[in-house]
Amino acid sequence: MASQSQAYDLSRYEPKVAEQPKVRVIKRAQPVKSVYGVRPITLVMAAMIVVSITALLLYNNAMIAEISAEITSATTELELLENENARLNRELDAKMSNEVIAETAVNELGLSKLENYQVAYVNLSSQDVVTAKNSGGTSIFAIIGQVITKIQEYLKF
Repeated sequence: MASQSQAYDLSRYEPKVAEQPKVRVIKRAQPVKSVYGVRPITLVMAAMIVVSITALLLYNNAMIAEISAEITSATTELELLENENARLNRELDAKMSNEVIAETAVNELGLSKLENYQVAYVNLSSQDVVTAKNSGGTSIFAIIGQVITKIQEYLKF
């Protein structure tokens, strides 16, 4: 029991000789991330997408502006053509009036109005009459045909 002493064991408080830590190389399964926690290729791809969308929007706005200008010019041309059409229709109506036609007939063509002796009246008020040809036959078909003709005359078909 001599090894067990009542004295304090001060060896515990002595500085220990530091052991050299062993350096272990650990391979990571994930690639190294940037400061922001995102891979650099992801940042490049995101920037390319943003630039592409911005360029597409600018192109779209340019095309809309160009088409709007074409629509405006076409609308202006349409209004001009509609006004020209209305003017030409008024001019045509003025030339097609009865007074202008009568004046042209008298002055340019040398025509004059009809006199009473130049008018000939035709009377078309004759009666409606159906005349059947006599075939002269006394066959049964001829007799039936005559009966049908008389019925038609009676009913005025």
